[in-house]
Amino acid sequence: MGTTPKTPGNAVGRRGAATAGTLLTALAVLGTLSVAVPGTTALAAPAPAAAAAGDPAPVQVAVINGDFREPAFTADTDTSQIKGWTVTYPYRYNGNVSGHPAKAPALLLRNRTTDDHTVGQRLRGVRAGAQVTVTFDDSFGGSGSCPADQISQGQPYTVQGEGGTRQDYRTDAKDRGWHLDRVYTFRAAVHEPLLTFATNRSTGSWTCGPLIARVRATQVPPPVDKTVTKDRLPAPVAYYGNETTTPKKVAEQCVSGAGACVFQPDDAYSYRYYDTARTVGEAYINCTRNTVKHDRPVVYGDRTLDSLSQSVGVDRLANPQDNLRQQFVRATGWRWTSASDRKINETIEPGEVSWIEAQAGRRRTEGWFVTTGDDPDRQYRMHVTVDGPSPSLPDRIYQRTGPMTAAEKSRCRADRPTDTTPNGADAPADTNERTP
Repeated sequence: MGTTPKTPGNAVGRRGAATAGTLLTALAVLGTLSVAVPGTTALAAPAPAAAAAGDPAPVQVAVINGDFREPAFTADTDTSQIKGWTVTYPYRYNGNVSGHPAKAPALLLRNRTTDDHTVGQRLRGVRAGAQVTVTFDDSFGGSGSCPADQISQGQPYTVQGEGGTRQDYRTDAKDRGWHLDRVYTFRAAVHEPLLTFATNRSTGSWTCGPLIARVRATQVPPPVDKTVTKDRLPAPVAYYGNETTTPKKVAEQCVSGAGACVFQPDDAYSYRYYDTARTVGEAYINCTRNTVKHDRPVVYGDRTLDSLSQSVGVDRLANPQDNLRQQFVRATGWRWTSASDRKINETIEPGEVSWIEAQAGRRRTEGWFVTTGDDPDRQYRMHVTVDGPSPSLPDRIYQRTGPMTAAEKSRCRADRPTDTTPNGADAPADTNERTP
């Protein structure tokens, strides 16, 4: 492989455009620091442009280890696995030798040969349909063994978010310094989309390739879609670290112990609503000439539905003894069924029909089952949607009366069913005296 260089192509003492004025400008761009989420790196992103009136404002995405500082290292370079990222051949430069104006560590995107040299991470907390903006810095990296065209024209690489198009980038030429605040925007196709950086050249030394640093992201979450019916809930998604896995596998991990999982509700996408009204019991049709008054029994019930059983046939949430269900209850205080048994005094006028309709008050909760532990690379996660009776939104019971339909009127005019009378059916009645 040759001798590993101690510094990238734009190391300290050769920063090119990174003058004192550039440094001050770059630091000013950083803005204010966001609040750190456990297991993530709170990096400053450029302040977003003012949103148009009525448009939702971007919110910060917690990129795990977006500054590539973990695990910490003091040597000029490091090849240990990088927390939060999937990298086949990791290679980092210390902030003191990366040449970055803010002395940020840098990750080398090695030129491809026959191996996978991509760098990827799933963006936690990003929902399908969100508009995601990724911001990062790049620079020429490597030694003099890089191809001449890369030295003079810069090093090409690509960025792609799951659901977005692959976009081509190129660093500045060698000795030009860092290009700050590169921007890539995409619309997420899935929950927690995979963000991937990759080189697209297969020539040159394995130590030759673009450098990236300070990866940050924001998102504009999609609006809540309340048109999805309770019997067609969105399919669950499941991950292990940055890799996809099956919901069944995550469910098994979650029930391996009482504390093996926690459920984290997504409150922004959890809401109460009234379901479509449905008829309860029979319709009473008054074919008489008199007003009818009576007590009608009304028995009505509702139950919970979940995406896990609907999509993949895993019925653990339906089992009261299952740990998965117990973990869900601890986080939400869920009510799984509801029942109503009452009497309604009905008054039905002649020629009218009476019936009862019920409109259930329900609530929908979305969220993640997440295995406990602080290692994001070994964390199981599963997104589910649960829809059930609301404990705080009362059902609506409608007592309805109205005119008969044509079929009901026809039925009311029908003859009374009786046996045939073959003898004397059309003759007047005879005397009731018996003949001797």
